[in-house]
Amino acid sequence: MPPQNNQVPPQATHSAPGPDSRFSADALKKDPKFMKTVKIFAMYGTILSVVNVLVSMIISSLSWSRYYMPFSISALIVAVIVGAIGSAIAGILFYFLYDPIHNWVKRTPFLARYIHDIFTLFWKPFIVITVITSVLGLLAILGLGATLVAVTAGYGMPSFGTLFIGWIIGVAVNIGVYYWYSREISAKLTQLYSW
Repeated sequence: MPPQNNQVPPQATHSAPGPDSRFSADALKKDPKFMKTVKIFAMYGTILSVVNVLVSMIISSLSWSRYYMPFSISALIVAVIVGAIGSAIAGILFYFLYDPIHNWVKRTPFLARYIHDIFTLFWKPFIVITVITSVLGLLAILGLGATLVAVTAGYGMPSFGTLFIGWIIGVAVNIGVYYWYSREISAKLTQLYSW
């Protein structure tokens, strides 16, 4: 009787997907949560970018200077492109950083007291930063206005007035638009991410 060969033929090995498989481009394209997150950020971020450019055009047109920024289609096109790309990147970062940020906020008693859902995660830090920068901007405008009025013997008052009106409009519109943005984006993201 001939000797039997007890060798088993080699088989292809299939390794289980490792923790890095979630970071591959193919896996991300197939992940509906990732794709929806990027789309939500890109859509609302583009709208926010266009509104900011329109507000800048309106505020600069209040100036009595001949150097104000007129209505510009090219500026709007650039706002759409930059807003879409920047917001898509923000969506990617949000997808990967949400869990660590969420856990950090939950573990920190001070933050957990004020940030208790996705809306407050977007809104409350923005409003604190906006109030601080707006007050600093107002102090700069008041200092510049006082200097302008003193140097020009009162003839600089209209220029100071336009600066002040521009500041009021800019702050009010910025807060209103970002409140809308925070509400809309958090309503969409709450369907994908649990707090």
